Amino acid sequence: MEAVILAAGYGSRLGHVTDEIPKSLITIGGKTLLDRTLKILRRNNIRDVVIVTGYRRDKILEHLKEKYYLNIRFVHNQDYDTTNNIYSLYLAKKALSGGDFYIINSDVLFHERIFQHLHASRRKGLILSVDTTKELTDESMKVVAIGERLVWISKKIPIEEASGEYIGLAKVTEEEHSKLFRSLKYVMKHKGVNVFYEEAFQHMMDTGSDVSYEPTRGLPWIEIDTLDDLRLAREKIYPRIVRARYHS
Repeated sequence: MEAVILAAGYGSRLGHVTDEIPKSLITIGGKTLLDRTLKILRRNNIRDVVIVTGYRRDKILEHLKEKYYLNIRFVHNQDYDTTNNIYSLYLAKKALSGGDFYIINSDVLFHERIFQHLHASRRKGLILSVDTTKELTDESMKVVAIGERLVWISKKIPIEEASGEYIGLAKVTEEEHSKLFRSLKYVMKHKGVNVFYEEAFQHMMDTGSDVSYEPTRGLPWIEIDTLDDLRLAREKIYPRIVRARYHS
């Protein structure tokens, strides 16, 4: 198994916090988001990791110097300021072996058991971690499910029609590995490089791929896009993660 961590973005909505560092190096509870993700991967025997860098690549390289018992490979998105994460994910293709792999957004703080549920899933195809209990907003990356199958993913889904929110953590099994990258390429050709990679997930759903989900089961997580998100992560979500860890 391999993992792709998308860490190219600038994080402009975080203001001064990301003046000198990328979002992945924000510290919560004494550790960076990137450190926390890598630690979870290592503890679950995911040793091959591709990190897609962009903004302040030098900071990430320096931070990870001589750290971790992992095989970390770097892919650089030099056009990070004019492209979205669909392009960053597509660039990871050349560093992957072609088998199963995980997609992880570097700005997500999540409880380890969320990853473990996804890791243990026996489903084939594309499997998304979805929170089916959280109160949704217009900004949520919402999904619609029919049974275990996902049929729609978009921020534009009406809240009352949504089944939950995609949290930025997905598993791609070997059966759909090539299809994902074909879908990424197709979407970029027709919609450009400034859309979210979830557009490729939708293309896979529309063209018959097996796309399903694993629920987060009420475990804590948060995507950190704004200063309010960061405050919430530090004051509420991280303490919940710690409490859930010690009561598991």
